[in-house]
Amino acid sequence: AQAILAETAQPCLPFGRSPSLVRFAQTLAMQRLASRLPGQAHFLTAKDCLEAFAFFDSDGSGRMEFPEMQEAFNKMLAPARVNISAYKGKTFTPAKFRTTAERCHRKYPQYDVVGNMMKFIKENREKADDDDADITDKELRKLFDTYDKDRSGVMSIHELVGVWGYLRLPFHLIMDARAMDGSVSFEEFCGLIRDIDAAHPDLDVDEKINTFIAHLGAGPPAINTAPHMANAPAGAAGDEDPPKKKALLVGINYVGTSCALGGCINDANNQKAALMENFGFAEEDIRMMTDDTDEKPTAANIRAGLEWLIEGADAGDYLFFAYSGHGSQLPCQDATEPDGKNEILCPLDLQDDWYANSIKDDYLYDLFYKRVPDGVRCLCVYDCCHSGTMADLSCTRVFKPPWEESDVKDRFLEPPEEMAAEVEAGAAAAKENGVTQRDTSFPGDGSKDLIWTISGCQDNQTSADATIDGQRQGACTWALLSALKTGGRNGPWKYQYESLLGEMRKKLKKGGYTQVPGMATTEEELFQRFYLANSP
Repeated sequence: AQAILAETAQPCLPFGRSPSLVRFAQTLAMQRLASRLPGQAHFLTAKDCLEAFAFFDSDGSGRMEFPEMQEAFNKMLAPARVNISAYKGKTFTPAKFRTTAERCHRKYPQYDVVGNMMKFIKENREKADDDDADITDKELRKLFDTYDKDRSGVMSIHELVGVWGYLRLPFHLIMDARAMDGSVSFEEFCGLIRDIDAAHPDLDVDEKINTFIAHLGAGPPAINTAPHMANAPAGAAGDEDPPKKKALLVGINYVGTSCALGGCINDANNQKAALMENFGFAEEDIRMMTDDTDEKPTAANIRAGLEWLIEGADAGDYLFFAYSGHGSQLPCQDATEPDGKNEILCPLDLQDDWYANSIKDDYLYDLFYKRVPDGVRCLCVYDCCHSGTMADLSCTRVFKPPWEESDVKDRFLEPPEEMAAEVEAGAAAAKENGVTQRDTSFPGDGSKDLIWTISGCQDNQTSADATIDGQRQGACTWALLSALKTGGRNGPWKYQYESLLGEMRKKLKKGGYTQVPGMATTEEELFQRFYLANSP
């Protein structure tokens, strides 16, 4: 793992592109904070990765040599040209392709690597019968043929069990799904996989299989055709019940303003109900700030609320912060951001003074990483928008369900026009200072920082404010609470973080929303913890 990280950390310097302000990737307020976290869930799905890779894998081998990879980057990011000469002589599988693209995207947000890649995919996609399938027949065929070594058209049960065990999925699911009569045909294999994926969305079977396929270019992994059939216990170490739980919930509709939203107060109320009814939070340990509460969500009050949240926290406690409202940017005045911007949350009184009344990403970073004691568990949910007005990039428009008459709004607040020149000046100053990539350093080793962030969308997208199930609400908050309520194999409200993210993405996709929620944490293993420590 360290070798892969070292390799993907090599410089990948873009050049030859000077986008205007409206073409800059707009960054979600907490994406900068999340980009510093060592453990990050992929925001390119394995299916996206396989589809993009297939455009340039001319011989269908599942491998690309360096010249093909260079051509792929140049075509997808045109008119920009990206220098990836550090990888000369390397061979790329779809999995390595994804790692490289995501690494460059995080390091160089001003070039929107993934946004342009998704735009390329959409413009060049050839419609197929199973286009909307989570796992296509084409990809399942690759997996099936890999282990149907004699090309008999069947896979032995032993091989099927071996693949299943390699994916670390519960064996009883395939045992329960069919009689073990010795072999499965390709058609039976496809039906089996899709039935289990549909019945157990929390297992994220489709993503695991697509990820498995993405690695096949490096050679099929050895599988154990006689694995131990016991399943791992459902719980995860570290999910002990917290001695103390506190929550700060902020929902701002900006009532009576030109930038009014409709669902943010409902988001805060829905989060409160979920915390009290399903996660054991006491009402006196939940602080609410909305347009309707006596304590308004002004900048001063939000800062005071955050101070209250962390006050007296000790190892083992659980702190929860949820923000629903607008996100925006301010000019970066110290020339440390390559795009000339700092990301902010937008309190109710922001427009009285954008500089004094904004909640900046640096403030949040310092609060949660430098001041919260070791061993305190923190979860932050940001259902806000930071996508901007890049109308020329289809993947960065205001995403909405596919019906014509829609009252969906995005949660992005456009900065005043006079700040545009300051943003451009900040970007120019950063360039003069040699700042070409975002600082992703992390204080200390992070091993005692137990922090998770869930963001409403990727840094080149918007979070939708829409009417869903008859109520105005944020699409991200709806997907989160809906997934938790539906539950998986462990029952309602018991979800591991990594599986929860996959289910949120599926719900948004089925609802017609193209935004892709993100998740980050301080250690890779923390993805296996349960949401708010609510383990079986």
